[in-house]
Amino acid sequence: MKKVATIILLLGLFTSCNLPDDKTENDNFEKSSIEQEIKNIPENKLSVIVIDDCEYIIYKEDKDANSSYGFMAHKGNCSNPFHQCK
Repeated sequence: MKKVATIILLLGLFTSCNLPDDKTENDNFEKSSIEQEIKNIPENKLSVIVIDDCEYIIYKEDKDANSSYGFMAHKGNCSNPFHQCK
């Protein structure tokens, strides 16, 4: 009985797994649309600030009722030695 249950369990496990889809077309589309959005950001809306020797990019939005001041993200190429690989 244990062998039958094990076989059924293994068959269910192997038949329920999905193989990863080829998403290269979607990935390329997403990259190009994101790149286009980045290119559309006016330069006067971006600035770089330094907090505790870490560099951050600030995207300044116009204030209105439905948004905050803007967005802040850590730069990927920050020059702080703390982030350098040893």
